[in-house]
Amino acid sequence: MENELREILLEWKEFSLPEIIEREIKISPSDQIVAIVGPRRAGKTFSMFDLIKKIEKRENMIYVNFEDYRIKNKEIDLTKFLKVVNELFDPEYFFLDEVQNLKDWSSFVRTLHDKKFYIFISGSSSKLLAKEIATNLRGRYKNVIVFPFSFKEFLKFKKFEAEKELSEAKRGELLRYLREYLEFGGFPEIIKKEKKEEKIDYAKILFETIFYRDVVERFRLRNLGFADTFSKLLMSNFASYFSISKVENYLKSTGIKISKKTISNYLKYFETAFFCLTFEKLSPKTKERVDQPKKIYSIDTIFYNLLPKFSYDFGKLMENLIAIEFYKMKFSNPLFEVYYWKDYQNREVDFFVKEGLRIKQLVQVTYASSKEEIKRREIENLLIASKELECDDLLIVTWDYEDEEEVNGKTITYQPLWKWLLNHPLR
Repeated sequence: MENELREILLEWKEFSLPEIIEREIKISPSDQIVAIVGPRRAGKTFSMFDLIKKIEKRENMIYVNFEDYRIKNKEIDLTKFLKVVNELFDPEYFFLDEVQNLKDWSSFVRTLHDKKFYIFISGSSSKLLAKEIATNLRGRYKNVIVFPFSFKEFLKFKKFEAEKELSEAKRGELLRYLREYLEFGGFPEIIKKEKKEEKIDYAKILFETIFYRDVVERFRLRNLGFADTFSKLLMSNFASYFSISKVENYLKSTGIKISKKTISNYLKYFETAFFCLTFEKLSPKTKERVDQPKKIYSIDTIFYNLLPKFSYDFGKLMENLIAIEFYKMKFSNPLFEVYYWKDYQNREVDFFVKEGLRIKQLVQVTYASSKEEIKRREIENLLIASKELECDDLLIVTWDYEDEEEVNGKTITYQPLWKWLLNHPLR
């Protein structure tokens, strides 16, 4: 095993780091073990490479990909590993990629950490789940989530600079990029592809990998037929309500008898695999939040393309992008909470945002480019919710309409989606 390790580390010594688009993700050396988690193909390895470039101490940095066939699923003696490392490097930083492929990885990582090295680990979402990291590393870690490119990162890849003051032509170009981002999302490999067919083909392969490896294999599902049906139900309900009771009744009508508990478990499986996100209805009662339908969103809007359709619902795609941004904030700030609001008359507001005990904002989303296109009920529902929840920060995110107006003593801000995505104040 020493020879294999020596080979791998010598290759790393000569490895030329690829060109990397700088991302908004904040990864830095820490006294804790840094665990990089997120969906497949979102850029976890490249985030490691980006930090390696910034530190600029290659002689102090060890990168090992445990997906390498020479060491995959092998037991590696830590003493021998460090012997080889010290022979070739003056080690200070360890970047351990796909670490779940190392036998007894948590003990290996904890021991390295005890020796006061800086440790960064990452792994596929099917094998290195956040709760498993918490169990195995026993409070010695912090999570960093890596999602597909944000819109700001997407524009950087396209080499487009969004100045504060945009000409009409420049604004039109920005909206064209936003439409592309809405339709095809932010997975790095998909952004690189030029043709629509290539993007969708890649998305199909990515979905199949998530489905089989991160859901079916990870949770040892036997009923593949139901798992496939369930995945299609999820995709057809993105940016919509997902009621476990209604799904149960629908399945019964088609001759499929599946319990509510099983349906609830499957939803958790797909959410754990970073395929979808869920938001609960605002309620002070835990039972009501659990029992009420959830709003479900895709981890990336490219997956909307995987079911047959005749047109895009851009309002839903816009709402999905905002949900992703809110989810990132929930992940990084335990006090940050987001719900949807709905009253007994079915009046609704897309997002209710709070931080701890402080109510921050009510947000509606609409695919509108002028005031006339905004439906009156969007404004009325916002005002009703504002009164009930005593929230004065009211926002309607539009496609390309910007203004501020006072209605019934309340100020409503209208902001284009692109502007919200690039610099929303809740970051």
